[in-house]
Amino acid sequence: MICCLIHLNVLPQDTLLPVVILDDVIISEEKNGFSVEDFIYYVKNDTTFYKGFKHLRYYQHNYYSTLNIYNKKNKKIGSLNRSGVHFSDSKKAWVVDDSLNYSGRIYKRSGDYRHYTTEAFDEVFFPYDSVEVSLKINKKKSENESQNMRDAKTIGFSIGTDNVKQSKGGANKRFAIFDIDMQKYYDYLISDTVYLNKPCYVFTVKVKENLSEKDSQKALIRKVLSYFDKDNFNVIYREYEFTYKNWLIDLDMDVIVNLDYVDDVHVPTKIMYEGFWKVLFFKKEKADFLLNLSNYVIK
Repeated sequence: MICCLIHLNVLPQDTLLPVVILDDVIISEEKNGFSVEDFIYYVKNDTTFYKGFKHLRYYQHNYYSTLNIYNKKNKKIGSLNRSGVHFSDSKKAWVVDDSLNYSGRIYKRSGDYRHYTTEAFDEVFFPYDSVEVSLKINKKKSENESQNMRDAKTIGFSIGTDNVKQSKGGANKRFAIFDIDMQKYYDYLISDTVYLNKPCYVFTVKVKENLSEKDSQKALIRKVLSYFDKDNFNVIYREYEFTYKNWLIDLDMDVIVNLDYVDDVHVPTKIMYEGFWKVLFFKKEKADFLLNLSNYVIK
């Protein structure tokens, strides 16, 4: 298919977005029931991706995961493989490992993890202590969550948000990838594809090529690729590339999430992570992570 670069004048001037669309993809109110402006609104306000992750906690399923830790020379220094069952009674959730194998530098002598990355994935995916679960999307801040955790959820589930506040550098504006002052750093592409035998809209936001190093550093979100199911606009595939660097923290991460339907319920089936982070006074941590999710029990 041949792509063409056009300016979409159907948008108000203060929200004008340059979008590359395929010549056989028409995003128009007349043909699809929504305008381009509506499409951007749906992307910014999508809750289906977040709801899929709530289903992950809410419904029982099997898991298999592999986590690898690397040193600064990219040599693997530890690995942790586990499989088991994520249980849920619709009020509480917890996990029980059927097997857990590790090698290398994963644990301290005390039995605690050596690396924060390992702790972080446990907190998100492997809650040994029971945690509350609900399908309700609560927009209110939880008193039990740190600001860092709230920011991480906002960045991960709300593309284009300007609700993340940073104390220095105005970083919140750098996350707002649809704002008029950020559009000069990005290309926005609309196309379509067939994924898992489902017709999908493909929406890609990526940093422009040939930016200066200074301008490139202003675009913390490097790429977001989303497949939207044409039948219901659910996100069923997403790639996410994010980078951030200042005097305190340096991080770079790529995440891929595959979702599908089990008994018409929208759930994640595979999650892949690759990246590193380094905080002042701490050693750099580099890791990759693969999580396969299967045998959901939908009640």
